[in-house]
Amino acid sequence: MRVLLTGHQGYLGTVMAPVLTAAGHEVVGLDAGLFADCVLGPAPADPPGRRVDLRDVTAEHVAGVDAVIHLAALSNDPLGSLAPELTYDINHHASVRLARLARDAGVQRFLYASTCSVYGAAGGDGLVAEDAPLRPVTPYAESKVRVEDDLHALCDGDFSPVYMRNATAFGHSPRLRADIVLNNLVGHALLSGEVLVLSDGTPWRGGGGAGRGGGAGARPPGRA
Repeated sequence: MRVLLTGHQGYLGTVMAPVLTAAGHEVVGLDAGLFADCVLGPAPADPPGRRVDLRDVTAEHVAGVDAVIHLAALSNDPLGSLAPELTYDINHHASVRLARLARDAGVQRFLYASTCSVYGAAGGDGLVAEDAPLRPVTPYAESKVRVEDDLHALCDGDFSPVYMRNATAFGHSPRLRADIVLNNLVGHALLSGEVLVLSDGTPWRGGGGAGRGGGAGARPPGRA
């Protein structure tokens, strides 16, 4: 199967690309290259790919593709809140446009990297299941919800999108992401001597994407 992997030079895509290749798939990458040089250890062997802004994707980029795994995005809450208009333009509008181009090109399988942040400020003490109400509290999470809604509207007998509501911490990657919650927590502690907690300490998330409370940045920062 020929797979277009967007964000192949990112934190997750760098790990996913060789997994797909080892499974026998032909991987073609597409990435803006923002994190291409953020290498931790030996440089990874990237699959063949194109350096393209997600907003500039054309029908040519999805031609001859059997499946799309869409990881590329402006990722996490602080970055999304820095320039919300860019977050919606890239994460929402460009993602849906990519899906439409893929569907029109005859691509049947579209895997979309959403986030467990779509559950937002769930409240209460119980675990959040996949069918829980979506209560996004940041532009990043809202952009993901909007994409899920629009992908659902694109579904038909020949186009089957799947949403992956990923949890937060995934472990080591050859391309370091210092801006995700756990790495940001450790990095700030090492550089400043203070553990910066971007909430009141009550929110938590389970490894499967279920959890309680809001995402990082949903409440005022504090220090411990």
